[in-house]
Amino acid sequence: MKENENKELENLIDKAMKNMPLETPSFDFTSRVMAQTAIAPQKVISAYKPILPKSFWLVLSIIIIGLICYAYFSGTPQEEISYGVDIKQIYNSKLNNITSDLNFSKTTMYAAVALLLAMLAQIPIIRNYFQGK
Repeated sequence: MKENENKELENLIDKAMKNMPLETPSFDFTSRVMAQTAIAPQKVISAYKPILPKSFWLVLSIIIIGLICYAYFSGTPQEEISYGVDIKQIYNSKLNNITSDLNFSKTTMYAAVALLLAMLAQIPIIRNYFQGK
């Protein structure tokens, strides 16, 4: 039943289309469209601006490196932070005893540092790659 309705509708549309003249665009259609696109205002795309500028990261890294160097090169003995509380008694547990016995070789430490540096080096590379897309 639907097939008959569809065929009748198709025949009706075909008859209506035969009686209609073929429409063509005017002679200067292309030039008018191109003129309108040239006049149309273009969208302004703002450039990416990071929340924290590079100067902030530079100053922060200099401060951190300075603090590390100061702590390393200062020859003063370490002072105890807590005066009345013995922290070792509070947190004395089997987990602390296990972790205090862990010793890593120099090769393992160098590998861990190399892995960390490789991961940190990839961050700006990947960020620049995705910003370019």
